[in-house]
Amino acid sequence: MIHLISVEGENAKHFYLDQQYIPDFKSLVRTVTSGRVMMVSTKFRSDLFYNAAKPENDSILKMWALYAKTDLSVIDSNEIVTSIGAEESLSKYFKSINKLSSNWHKYMLYSKTFRLTFHNDQQNPVARILVGCDQHLVEHPSTKRAALVDISERIVSELTKDTFSLAMRIINNENSSN
Repeated sequence: MIHLISVEGENAKHFYLDQQYIPDFKSLVRTVTSGRVMMVSTKFRSDLFYNAAKPENDSILKMWALYAKTDLSVIDSNEIVTSIGAEESLSKYFKSINKLSSNWHKYMLYSKTFRLTFHNDQQNPVARILVGCDQHLVEHPSTKRAALVDISERIVSELTKDTFSLAMRIINNENSSN
């Protein structure tokens, strides 16, 4: 089951991890979760997806703060979003990505980091689900943003039935909330 921890806004710079430190941090998270991990870290937004039977958001957030040398007591908890389960996690993620796309500069920086992350671990099942959902979402007329991954870097496998269903639920939920 996929879970998500996102840090946005002013607090994101406190949780930012440079690309050279992410593999070590992902190894720590894999130790706690026994599952695959994908992390996209920028100074204005960081997203950590992990696959685990049960959510470990609190433990991972504490470990992340420790690794980033951040004191959790001074962090605005409203800028930290935790989600449990694939549907909730991916719905919140893609809604926030669609919102982020209204800021062209930040969206381009984020998508560049996302592409690098995906390129470095293309066989990661968590990354493949994200890219598969994104591929389907950007092809839908209600989504008005560029894909996170360029056409040349997209996954070549077809969307699974589950990923397609999830993408459609995200589209339907977003349409009903607008």
